[in-house]
Amino acid sequence: MIMKKINTIILLSLIAWPLSSVHALDIALPEMGDSAGALISPQQEHEIGQSFFWRLQQSVDLIDDPEVNSYIQSLGYRLAANSDAPSLSFTFFMVPDPTVNAFAAPGGFIGMNSGLILTSQREDEVASVMAHEIAHITQRHLLRSFEQSKQMSVPMTVAMIAAALLGATTDAKMGTAAIMAVQAGGIQAQINFTRANESEADNLGMLTLVRAGFDAQAMPTFFERLQQTSRFYTSSAVPEFLRTHPVTTSRIADARGRAETYPLKKQLGDDLQFYLIREKLRVMASTDLNQLTKYYADALASGSSLNNMATKYGYSLALAAKGDYIQARTIIQELIDQDKDRLSYQLALADLEMAVGRLSAALTIYNDNQKLYPDDQALTLKQVGALLQANMPAKAVALLQTQLELGAPSRQLYKLLSQAKADMGEKSQSHSWLAEYYYSSGRLGQAADQLRLAAGFAKNDDYQLAKISSRLREVEMTLAQMEKM
Repeated sequence: MIMKKINTIILLSLIAWPLSSVHALDIALPEMGDSAGALISPQQEHEIGQSFFWRLQQSVDLIDDPEVNSYIQSLGYRLAANSDAPSLSFTFFMVPDPTVNAFAAPGGFIGMNSGLILTSQREDEVASVMAHEIAHITQRHLLRSFEQSKQMSVPMTVAMIAAALLGATTDAKMGTAAIMAVQAGGIQAQINFTRANESEADNLGMLTLVRAGFDAQAMPTFFERLQQTSRFYTSSAVPEFLRTHPVTTSRIADARGRAETYPLKKQLGDDLQFYLIREKLRVMASTDLNQLTKYYADALASGSSLNNMATKYGYSLALAAKGDYIQARTIIQELIDQDKDRLSYQLALADLEMAVGRLSAALTIYNDNQKLYPDDQALTLKQVGALLQANMPAKAVALLQTQLELGAPSRQLYKLLSQAKADMGEKSQSHSWLAEYYYSSGRLGQAADQLRLAAGFAKNDDYQLAKISSRLREVEMTLAQMEKM
């Protein structure tokens, strides 16, 4: 019986809440200590979310650009700090997908498609979506949904949850097929409860948005844009997200009315950085750089861009991606002349120096900017890459260790540490850090293999061997649990 319950909880780890567009309903907030919290502990909830995150990485490539990730995490943490549960741990990440979507999993795992930023006109709109997803987590909607569906069979509940995740984060067709396979009486109860969850997430999300200093009107404005966008699709081409959860007039009106109750007290923010990241994502997603550079050139000539400096920045990145380094440098230098302390411009210039083989010049740019932005992760990771190319692994390790001490680990950081230790001839350490890279990516079998290799190179170091052996046991236990799912 206990094992059956554990398996049920493990299967429920497949859930994620897409940014659904459903009818807004007035509902009461959950009482403190409601029975949903008795199902599993916060630690177990985090483990469920971690399992989901690992599985997601096996089917979806995440964006690894350090600058994009730093921006998303900074925005997410600002909102989380102003939520109704600021002490919860959150992980924010981005999927390179042009469709508009966002989703949240238990334990504070929040993902969004790059299409969300590309569709948004202002940073406040992106923030409104993130705040909505944060509310799903702080209100523990997974557990409350599970309680509501007690009258349904466990297999049916699990199938619906799995289908929702497939439709939200991987293959929409797979999600649709799974949903169709489990349609039956009793499903409506689950859908109705999801509507209540969505309304609650809208309510609390807007409160978080305002507390964090963003414009409450951004939420209904973004809903309206989604509604307008849906009109351009044929009935057979509408994305699964918009087809199953249409943006309704009532939801927009509810959000608009609620936003009117909040006075506009927008805090000072760096709106330009949003537009710069937006253009960087556009270049990263491009499959036709010739067409994209023409788009930028035309926008600059006509003055039709949302932000002229961001358009120039995107133009420079697109030219660099094409290999036109001279023109790209001319444009980025113009931007630096106007705003020499803008880190994004400095990193773009350093990338150009690296591209043409001027490694020393790139290192100088990184060193100069470390004085202005000490311990910035995006800067550090790029600088470490240059240091490794310059055969200076010890300096690279020092920078990476600082990031670890700051509590800012990442997949890239682990991989770079592995490479740096290998360059220093420290094979056991190199394999240990590579194991952490595989572990954070959900590739637990490969992580265990790397730890076994690390142990083989640590036979003469009792402390290191004991440390590796302990970590290997942890990974093997987790792997055994995952294989039972």
